Amino acid sequence: MKPYVEDNHLTFPHLMDQTNEVSRVFMVPATPTTFLLNREGRVVGGGAGFRDWGAPEAHQLIEALLEDGS
Repeated sequence: MKPYVEDNHLTFPHLMDQTNEVSRVFMVPATPTTFLLNREGRVVGGGAGFRDWGAPEAHQLIEALLEDGS
């Protein structure tokens, strides 16, 4: 995972859940699964399976969540 993160210049935190502990807590249905968390740590968005987080629609979603103060 580290080479992928570095090659794509990703700056947000990533979690490798090798023991499936977090997967069980959040009932992860697929890999990859992305959770968007607010400043309080609450899940406010995301997606199961591949998502193009670089797409304009994804940017609009994130901007809307930021404006909402979530």
